[in-house]
Amino acid sequence: MNTFVEGYLGLTGNAYYGFDTINLGLTGSGLPTVQGQVIAGFGTNDFWLGNLGLSPYPFNFTDLDDPQPSLLGTLQNQSLIPSLSWAYTAGAQYKTPPVLGSLTLGGYDTTRFTPNNVSFPFGADFSRDLLVKLRSISYDTFGSPPLLTSEIDIFLDSAVTQMWLPVNVCQQFEKAFNLTWNATAELYLLDEDTHSALLSRNPTFTFTIANGSNSADSTVDIVFPYSAFDLNITQPYVNTETRYFPLKQAQNSSQFVLGRVFLQEAYLVADYGHRNFSVSQALFPQTNVEQNIVAIHTSGYKTEDDRPNGLSGGAITGTVVAAVVVLVSIIAATIWLKRRSTRKVKISTEQTRHDTDEKNNAAFQGISELEHGDTAVQEVDGWHGYKPELEVNDGSSGRHELPTPVKMHEVAGHLPIELEAPLR
Repeated sequence: MNTFVEGYLGLTGNAYYGFDTINLGLTGSGLPTVQGQVIAGFGTNDFWLGNLGLSPYPFNFTDLDDPQPSLLGTLQNQSLIPSLSWAYTAGAQYKTPPVLGSLTLGGYDTTRFTPNNVSFPFGADFSRDLLVKLRSISYDTFGSPPLLTSEIDIFLDSAVTQMWLPVNVCQQFEKAFNLTWNATAELYLLDEDTHSALLSRNPTFTFTIANGSNSADSTVDIVFPYSAFDLNITQPYVNTETRYFPLKQAQNSSQFVLGRVFLQEAYLVADYGHRNFSVSQALFPQTNVEQNIVAIHTSGYKTEDDRPNGLSGGAITGTVVAAVVVLVSIIAATIWLKRRSTRKVKISTEQTRHDTDEKNNAAFQGISELEHGDTAVQEVDGWHGYKPELEVNDGSSGRHELPTPVKMHEVAGHLPIELEAPLR
C-alpha cells in the first residue's frame, strides 16, 4: 500500500485488496450496512491500527471504466447520508472529564465548535485536498517572539500523529521550552525536569491558519493548552514509556503536516459537494449537552418551501456508533500515541433539535442553511464521476487512522451518522 502523502514521512506498507460488507454498528442495531466495499489488509510497523477512508472518490484498479465507489459515495447513493461531507474532531482526553472525539458523516454537530466566517477551498491535488496556510505560531509568555514567522502551506492529516514543521521552527520550540531532539528516536523526548518546568509554565499556543486571501476575515486562530501536547510514547520507539512533545522535524515542504494532535482542538468540516471546508476552534460540551446535528445537502437541494440550496437544520437524527472489528474504529490514532489512562468508547444517540438559530449559518461559509425536507435520494454532482486511477495509494487522502473500541453498544438512528470515540 503506497500511502503517498504519508509516504513522504516514511510511513509505508503493503496491502491486499478485496471486497467485503461493512457494518456501521452491531448486527441488528438498525445502523447502515453497505456491501461490496473495497477493503485492504496491510501489514507494517508504521500503521498498527486501521483506517476508515473518507475520500469520496471511487477506486480504479485495472479497468478505468469500472470504478468502485467509496464508502462515503455508497452511503450517499443509498440515501443513508444527505451529501458527500463529514465533520471531525479528535477529542480531548486531557479535559476533565475526558471528551470523546466525534465523526459525523453527512453533516456536523454545532455543539462541538465555535463558528467562524472563513471558508477554505480544496487543494488542486485530491491527495492533499485539506491544505491550509499556517501563518504563525505563538505562545502567551509576555514578550516572546513567534515560533513561526513565515507563512507555509501545510496539510491536515489525521492519519499522522504529530505536527511536522520546518527545522528552523522546531529549533525555536527548542529554545523556548528547553526541548532536546533525540536523533535515534527522531522525537523530542522529555525528562522529568523539563516536563515539570512545562507544567509550571503551562503555556498556551495559538496556531493562526489562513485561506490564502488578504481579507481581514481570512484567518482562524486555534488555541491549545500545553496539556494537549503532554503525551507519552512507548515501544517500538522507546524501550520504556517516556514523555514526549509531539513535534517532528520536516526536511522539506512535502513533509509539512498538522497531524491528529492538531485536531484535538480543531473541528474540521469537509463538504465535497460544494468544494470547500472549514476549520474551527473545537468545543468540549458536557455529556448532558444535547447534540445538534445539522445536515449538509448537495447543491440544488430544495425544501418544501423552495428555499435556496445548502445546509439543513431540520429534524435530522444524529446517530452515535462504534465500528465493528472489520471497520476497526472511529477517531484516528497511531500505535505510538499512548495516553496515560485506559479509555473506553462512549456510545450514545440523540435526536437533534430543529435548528432555528441563524448563527449556525456562520459555521460553514458559502452554504445557506435550510430546514430539513423529505428524505428523497439526492443526485450526485457531476464531479463525483471523476475516475482517478488508483495507484494503490488513492485511499490515503482523507483516510483516518482509528483505534479499535473497547466496547460497542447498540444504538438506533438514521442520517446523518455521528460517531464518537476517545483519542488513543
